Amino acid sequence: MTMAKQKSKISVFLILLILSSLIILFELIFADKFFPRIFIGNTHLMLLTKQGGQKMLAKKYEDRSNKRIELTFNGKKYNIDLSITSTRVDYAQSLDDAYSLGRTGSILERLEQQLKTAFFGVVLVPTVALEVDSQLEVIEKAIYIAPKNATLTFNESVDATSAAKIQIENGRVGLELDRENLQKDLINFIVFDKKPANLPAKIVEPQISNEDVLTAKRFLDEVVQEPIQLNFNASSWVIDAKTLITLLDLKATGGQIIDSNKLASFIKDLAGKIDQPVIEAQFNFDEASRKVTIFKPAQEGRMLHQEKTATLIMLALKQERSKTISLPVEKTEAKIKNEQVNNLGIKELLGRGISNFAGSIPNRIYNLSLAASRINGVLVPPGEVFSFNDRVGDISADSGYKQAYVIKQGRTVLDDGGGVCQDSSTLFRAVLNSGLPVIARTAHAYRVGYYEQGFPPGLDATVWAPSVDLKFKNDTSAHVLIQAYASGNSLYVDLYGTPDGRVTVVSRPVVTNQKPPPEPLYQDDPELPKGTTKQVDFPAWGANVTFSRTVKRGGEVIINETYRSNYRPWQAIYLVGTKEN
Repeated sequence: MTMAKQKSKISVFLILLILSSLIILFELIFADKFFPRIFIGNTHLMLLTKQGGQKMLAKKYEDRSNKRIELTFNGKKYNIDLSITSTRVDYAQSLDDAYSLGRTGSILERLEQQLKTAFFGVVLVPTVALEVDSQLEVIEKAIYIAPKNATLTFNESVDATSAAKIQIENGRVGLELDRENLQKDLINFIVFDKKPANLPAKIVEPQISNEDVLTAKRFLDEVVQEPIQLNFNASSWVIDAKTLITLLDLKATGGQIIDSNKLASFIKDLAGKIDQPVIEAQFNFDEASRKVTIFKPAQEGRMLHQEKTATLIMLALKQERSKTISLPVEKTEAKIKNEQVNNLGIKELLGRGISNFAGSIPNRIYNLSLAASRINGVLVPPGEVFSFNDRVGDISADSGYKQAYVIKQGRTVLDDGGGVCQDSSTLFRAVLNSGLPVIARTAHAYRVGYYEQGFPPGLDATVWAPSVDLKFKNDTSAHVLIQAYASGNSLYVDLYGTPDGRVTVVSRPVVTNQKPPPEPLYQDDPELPKGTTKQVDFPAWGANVTFSRTVKRGGEVIINETYRSNYRPWQAIYLVGTKEN
């Protein structure tokens, strides 16, 4: 081996020895310290132990969390005092991550990580929780400028062309605090000591821009030239620019400028002027002339087809159809036209029902008269079943009834429509006497005194919609006319039609198994003053009542039936006041 080669090997060995020594020395120096160019925020941790790094960070973050920051906006100063906020800096994980850099993996992997850190550096950011909402709200209110939507108006006072009456008022952008960026600025200050100088704000666009309104005005200018006209019979309505302004959706996208909900509301109001229920005529039989007269004429039913109307209007606005629209209205004719009434076979009285209501309170008399008016003058066609509930309708305060006593849930209580059963009971008697078939009838739970004034028990019929109803069938070949009216203390229901020779025999009711009412019941009532007693239910004898009805026609028995009513004994109930004065 030559001398030159020996010297070369010695040089390489010495270099490797020096490098190894330096590496060992480096590792010894940083054995328990952070390696160079490792930062948490803006804090360089080189040569600090983990404990030393923790102390330094704690001091820095505590100092910064107690600073007052002055920010400028439009020449004005705004302060945020971090000392009165709840600030939490969680740097424990960042500290652990920073300390582990260059200390994981094999020797070569650790050396590689240490070299990369030394050359490029590593910045770790701790988690900061900052609660400054109360201070930001004050600043936000101070700088906030609300955006203003652009608007369209129809100026009646302008005497120029109709187009000139459609006027635009430009909108403007608003301004508000940029909370998100301000929060970032404050966190950057705590972590990196970068103090912000200006208060961040952002533009708030109006929901309706000037361009939106210009687009709508161009649309309205076209309508001004030829408004939409809606026609029905002799009535007409115009959708002009003034009306159309109220139907616009200036925030709409995709070219749909008409607000579908506003248009639906407009059409619903229009339907209110057109729609009407079909009303069957109500008639009266004049005994003197033996003719039927009209006291309430029939009315056709009408209903505007609202969806079709909306479609026609939209097509007209798009110029895809004529702007003169015949409104789609569905009509329903009354079953019996006014002029047909004397061709319906209403010739004689078929049967009458009578009941007395002497002693009734005024509200009860009012209710039974109201119910009578709703069945009075009604025609029942041949083969049809008459339903008392369907004809009288809802029995409540909303439909005009007042409170009077009714049987409800085992008690006699004040409720809407008390007294209506006087009408159903009287109609039941008329149907019995006329020989018509009774389809549904229910007796009362207990004997009601009103229905036994001058009549035996068992001739009553209760109703309670929707389950308890009085129904009868017109099985004659002609119409049957119902007339119901009060006279003095009596209620009358007359059934008129064409006699077909039927003869009706109703037996006198037989009363058995009578039971006296239970002893009166006294109940404490904390709402009544002490020493007061109030009767809220009245006694009645219980009994089983039976009667029969036979209907013959031409010697043939067409109806042979027995009615049974099982009335419970009913006790008097008194409320006894317990309320102290």
